[in-house]
Amino acid sequence: MQSSTVETSEEFLPGIKDVTEFTQKTLRAVLQATKASNDMPAAGDDFDYYSSFQGFRDILDIEGKRILHIVQNVMQHQNVRGRLSHGSSDILDLEDKFDVLTDANDQILERVGSWLDEASGIKKKDNTLVLATATPKQQASSSWNKKKSTSATKSAASYHLLSAKNILRPQLRFKDKVDNRNQPFVPRIKEKPNAMKSLEESLRLPEDVTIEMTESPSFLYPHPYQYELDHLKQEPAMLSKVEPIEPRPLDDTPLSMVTKVSELVALCDKLKTCKTVAVDLEHHSYRTFQGITCLMQISTRDQDFIIDTLELRSDLHILNSVFTDPSIVKVFHGADSDVDWLQRDFGLYVVNMFDTGQAARVLNLARFSLAHILKAYCGVEADKQYQLADWRIRPLPKELVAYAREDTHHLLYIYDRLKNDLIERGNEQNNLLMSVLHRSKEVCSKVYRKNIFSEDDYLDLYHKSKKVFNSQQLDALKKIFMWRDRTGRQEDESLGYVLPNHMLLQIVEILPRERQGVLACCNPIPPLVRQYLPEVHGIISEAREKPLVKVTKRKVNRPSHQQHPKYDGESLLLCPHDLSHQLSQKPGEKSVLLPDPMDLADSSPLPPSYDLHYSIKLKTNPDLRALDSNNYLPVTKESPVKTPAKLNSDSSREIHLIDMNWKLVKNTIKRKLPEGTAASSPAPGPPTKRQKKDESGEKKEQEAEQESTPRKTLSQILKAKYSKLQKVDKIGVTKDLTEADEKKKKKKTNSMVDLEDSFQPYDYSKTDSSMFQGGAANKSDVYNPNRYYGAKGKGNKAPKPKYSTSKSNKSYSYKDKQRNKN
Repeated sequence: MQSSTVETSEEFLPGIKDVTEFTQKTLRAVLQATKASNDMPAAGDDFDYYSSFQGFRDILDIEGKRILHIVQNVMQHQNVRGRLSHGSSDILDLEDKFDVLTDANDQILERVGSWLDEASGIKKKDNTLVLATATPKQQASSSWNKKKSTSATKSAASYHLLSAKNILRPQLRFKDKVDNRNQPFVPRIKEKPNAMKSLEESLRLPEDVTIEMTESPSFLYPHPYQYELDHLKQEPAMLSKVEPIEPRPLDDTPLSMVTKVSELVALCDKLKTCKTVAVDLEHHSYRTFQGITCLMQISTRDQDFIIDTLELRSDLHILNSVFTDPSIVKVFHGADSDVDWLQRDFGLYVVNMFDTGQAARVLNLARFSLAHILKAYCGVEADKQYQLADWRIRPLPKELVAYAREDTHHLLYIYDRLKNDLIERGNEQNNLLMSVLHRSKEVCSKVYRKNIFSEDDYLDLYHKSKKVFNSQQLDALKKIFMWRDRTGRQEDESLGYVLPNHMLLQIVEILPRERQGVLACCNPIPPLVRQYLPEVHGIISEAREKPLVKVTKRKVNRPSHQQHPKYDGESLLLCPHDLSHQLSQKPGEKSVLLPDPMDLADSSPLPPSYDLHYSIKLKTNPDLRALDSNNYLPVTKESPVKTPAKLNSDSSREIHLIDMNWKLVKNTIKRKLPEGTAASSPAPGPPTKRQKKDESGEKKEQEAEQESTPRKTLSQILKAKYSKLQKVDKIGVTKDLTEADEKKKKKKTNSMVDLEDSFQPYDYSKTDSSMFQGGAANKSDVYNPNRYYGAKGKGNKAPKPKYSTSKSNKSYSYKDKQRNKN
C-alpha cells in the first residue's frame, strides 16, 4: 500500500505504470464480467431451453472449467487452502466447492481490510512473531545426592517455539520446483570445479544398468566427487599441532548478511583465501515434504556470515569452488544431515572436512553435543532455547541471528583444540587424527536418498502401534496411509502436518460413519483433512462395506540357528566363559562352544579353557544321612573325569555330569532318617503293582531317550550302568527294627510317597464363591482363622497344626478316602 503513494519510474506490472492504473483496469474488467453474466439466460425455463442444445452445454463446460482454474490460481497465490478444479459436478460436490469459495473470499477480504486499516493508521501493525515457551516436566526427587536445579538449568530446559503469522511459503518463489515424486534423486550439480575426473565420467552409469533400473525408487546415482575423495591427500600442516587462536567476542566480530548474488560472489572470493572455514545449516521440515534448508552460517577467523538460502537457493552452487577445494578445511559439527541437505537443495558437495562430532567420539568425551564441547573448551553456555524455531521467518529476528552465528563463531577454535588433543593422545602415526579424518571422509561420501514409499509401509506403523485391527480397519489404514503420502507429495507438506500418526490410528480404529465423526477423531483438525474430508470419508465408507475376513499375520523373517552370532575367542568383547551365544544343539549336531560329552570318555585331560565349563557332583550318602551335602569339584588336569572303563562298583557314590543345557527336573522330597537306620524297602518277594508300574515307566523313558538321540551322553551311560546296581541295593537292604516301629515307619513313608505321586494343583474354578462373601450366612470354616485357635482371645488357643499326612487332617482326608476306595 505504501507503493501507491510513491511515484517511481519503474513499472508496477508489465504494461501498468502504477497501482492507480492497475485498479482502474481491474474495476473495468470486473464490470464487464458482471455485465456478461447478467446477459446469461436466467435460471428457469430460459436456461433449461438453451441447455437442450449441445453447443450451449459445451461452451458452458469449457468456460466453467477455465473460470475454476483461474479462481484456483488466485487462491493458491493468496495461500488459501481449497480445491475447485477437480471432482465431479454432482450436487454434493457443488455445495462443497461453494463452501470452499466462501471461506476463501472471507480470508482474502479480511486481509484486505486489515491492510487498509494499517495503511490509513486506524490499526497499528501487529507483531508478526509468535513466541510460545514449552518446559518439559521434571520429576520431583528427594534424594540427597540429586543435584538441585538452578535458575540457569531451568532456563536452559525451556524451549521457545518461535514462529510467525501468515508466513508466505518459500516454495512458491523457488525457480526450480521441488521434486517430490517417488523416484530416485537426480544430482543437481551442473558444473564440477576442482575436478580430477570430469562430471560426465563421474556420473556415468555402469553398462549393466538399464533405464528401468534408474526409475526404481531404490536406485542411487554415483557420487560426483567420489574419485576426488578417494584420492584426497592431507597436507603436512594438517597433521601437526597448531597454536589455538581464540575467537574475538561476538560484539567485536563483524557480521555480514548475504542476500544478493553479488554479495555471494564476494563471499566466495574471500573464502578462497582462507585455510579453514566453519559451516553450519538451519533446516525446516514441518511445512514441507522433504525439508528446506533455510539458513547457512559461515565463519572465518575474523568475520561471520549468514546466507539467506531461501533467497539464493538457485545460485548457491557457486560455493562448490570452496567446498570442494582440498586445500581448505571445512569444519562441521555432526555433518551427517548437513551433507544430505547441501546435495538436495543446492547441489553442493564437500571435500576435506573435519567433523568435530566425530572427533568427540574418538576422544571419548562425556557427551558429543556442540553445547557440551563449547562448555568444555570455550567455557560458553550455549543457548539452545530457539532450536525449535521456524527458520522461514523473514526478516530474521535478532534472537535467531544471535543463535545462528553462535554455532560457528567458536567452531574454528574448537577445531584447533580437538586436533591438538588427537595428536597428543595418538601414536607416532597420528592414528586418532587419521581416524577422525577417515570418518569425516565417509560422511562426505554419503549420497542423498529420497523418502521412498512402498505399499507395505503401513504395516510398520501398525506393528509399532501394538493395536489389533480387523480386515476392514487394515484396509482403511492402508488406503488412508497411501492418501496421506500422496497428498503430502502433492501439497509439499510433511506427513505429520497432513495427518499425524496418532490421529490416523484413531480414525482407522473407530471407522466413523459420518464426516463429522472423522473430524471428531482429530484434535486439532489438520487443515488438509478438512480440505479433503470427502475423499477421506469415502475411503472409510468403502472399507466399512467390505466383508470381514480372517487377518493373516505377516511373517517376520528371523535368522535361523545357523545365522546366530558364534563365539569368537579373539574378540575382546566376549568372555571365554560366556555362554549367552551358545547355539541350541540339535540331535546329531555338535555344540559350537563346548566339546561333545562323548569326547570326555577319552583319558586325555580337558584343555584349560574348559575347566570351569564342566564339574562333577559327588554325593556321599552312607546310610542316606548326608543327602543335603553337595560337593562340586572342577574338572582339571589333576582331576580328570572318570570314564566308564575306570568306574568301579562302589555304589555309595553317585556321579552326575552337569550338562550345559539347562533341564527342568522334578523336585522330590527326601526325608532324613535317624542315625543307625536304613531306608525302608519292600521285603524280598514278588514285586508289587507300583514297582511294576515304575519299572515299566523307566523302561519307556530309556527307550524314548534312545530313539530321540542318536548316541548316548555320558550321563545316560552312567545311568544305565548303575540302574541295576541301585535296584539291587534298595531291595537287599536289611532293617533291625521292631515290628511296631516297622509298621509305623512303613505307614508314614507310604503315605508320604502316595501324596507326592498323587499331588495335583487345586482347581480354583470349582471353589464355592459364597465363602468369600462373608456375613452371617457364610458358615464355611475353610478360611476361618478360629479353626485351630480359640474364638475367645488368648486363653482359648489351640496348638498350631503341623504338617501331617494322617487322616485327621481335613485337607487330606477326602483324598485319602478316595485313594483307599480305588
